[in-house]
Amino acid sequence: MKLLYMFLFIGLTIYGGEYVQDDLIVGINRFKGNKVYISSENGSAIIEIKSDEYYTYEIKSGSIQTISISGDMIRFKDKRSPKIYLHKGTPETIIKISLDGKKFSRYRGDFEFIPYKNSVLPLNSVQSEDYIYSVVPSEIGHYFPEEAIKAQSLAARSYLYYGLRYSKYDKFDLFDNVNSQMYLGMDRENQKINSSIDTTRGKVILYSGKPINALYYSTSGGITANNEDVWGGNVTPYLRSVNDRGNETKSPRLKWEVKISKNEISKRFGFKVKGLKVLEVKSNRVNKIKVYGNKNRTITGDKFRSIVGYGKVYSTQFRVRSSGNYFLFTGKGSGHGVGMSQYGAYGLSQKGKNYQEILKHYYKGVEIKEYKRTN
Repeated sequence: MKLLYMFLFIGLTIYGGEYVQDDLIVGINRFKGNKVYISSENGSAIIEIKSDEYYTYEIKSGSIQTISISGDMIRFKDKRSPKIYLHKGTPETIIKISLDGKKFSRYRGDFEFIPYKNSVLPLNSVQSEDYIYSVVPSEIGHYFPEEAIKAQSLAARSYLYYGLRYSKYDKFDLFDNVNSQMYLGMDRENQKINSSIDTTRGKVILYSGKPINALYYSTSGGITANNEDVWGGNVTPYLRSVNDRGNETKSPRLKWEVKISKNEISKRFGFKVKGLKVLEVKSNRVNKIKVYGNKNRTITGDKFRSIVGYGKVYSTQFRVRSSGNYFLFTGKGSGHGVGMSQYGAYGLSQKGKNYQEILKHYYKGVEIKEYKRTN
């Protein structure tokens, strides 16, 4: 029955002439551990081990089982294998996983479990549109206006398809965290947001016919950044600095002030830091900063944020001064500043802009179309 359901779904997706929809394999890093608890609801789940001796086991709805690391193998009960499969018993079944056996998260699709860096890594096999259902509210929350949600949907979908062309992982496509996009499973979904996503189903942002690297972040602070001004490298034509003033009034990080002790900064850099001096500013952002004291170090603003902590210095759009035993940072915005500001999309939506207008404000020279792969 499961195979029949699968073939029917693939036929509707591919042979029906609709947009491309991929089967993704997502590494669920937040549930990586020595032991992973598994359960299901709305039906049984089936453990399958394909090794010297073929083995299956039915996990009844509501019961809890464990999968653990065993050397360089995965263990279920007394069975050890390089990979263990966990399938839905019916299309309605929902698989749940946990690290403590008490608090479970629900996921669409099926699972594999593999050894990864001395731990069990759950791999979630999920359709791309189901993945987007979780990514959008995981990234922006539940309260954004509809056109901003649609804009985020296309940015997330485009970023996904762009990233799949350059995936750096061997046994899966992407992670469930900021290394890819935040993906927190079904519990993060919201029916209203799902409905908004459905209205954009299959649509992506294209430049020269290919999905773009649709970078996004929380708040621009009034101006977005050119990609090369933040990370160096080649110019990306669609990632240009744009005026974003007046669009982010709802952002809690439109303006901010942070005090960080000199001792903490010194620990982060590994030497006694006496002062910080901004050497270069581009797109209103710190491009180069000198860290000096017992040693001297000149780095980019983005590198400075990564060392001090992205949760400490919210963007590179800041000024800094010494204040006794502290450095006082005053700044604007939150995130790297390249591409779409999520709170800017919020504000533009409230001003009556539709999602296409929002996206074309932040990504220059792009088209918005259904993505139908030609190769």
